[in-house]
Amino acid sequence: MEVLKPIELSRIEELKILQNVRLLNKFDLNPIRSTENLMVQFDVAGDVRGCITCYLCLDDKELSTSDKNYLFPLFVESMNILIGKQISIDEVMGQIPLRLSSPKLSLSAREINTAKRNLTQKYDFEIEETIYPILIEYSLQALN
Repeated sequence: MEVLKPIELSRIEELKILQNVRLLNKFDLNPIRSTENLMVQFDVAGDVRGCITCYLCLDDKELSTSDKNYLFPLFVESMNILIGKQISIDEVMGQIPLRLSSPKLSLSAREINTAKRNLTQKYDFEIEETIYPILIEYSLQALN
């Protein structure tokens, strides 16, 4: 009989991506609601199934086309690095054979509210002196 159990990847406290770009894990008990966000998703297959969805919250941010062209690729690449790092250092996930898809980017904003979701991590995406909240939602199940 196949038994599935939900899992979450280990938190990384700080990850420097470039000299002026870093991710900081933020433990925040306050619910976060975002209606203006950019989404990138990774599908996971193998002994672990599901997806990891990352939201770059752009609520109350005014971005020029130039800002977007700079920010969006950095966000996607940062999430790719973070998820890969989380999988490699996680005691359980690092031992499980799995396949991670290429990132799938969506520019259509969806509402996300952490008060209604489980298995969500929050990071601050710091670029120079600007901070953007990032929410990462895990919908993963591993064979027990």
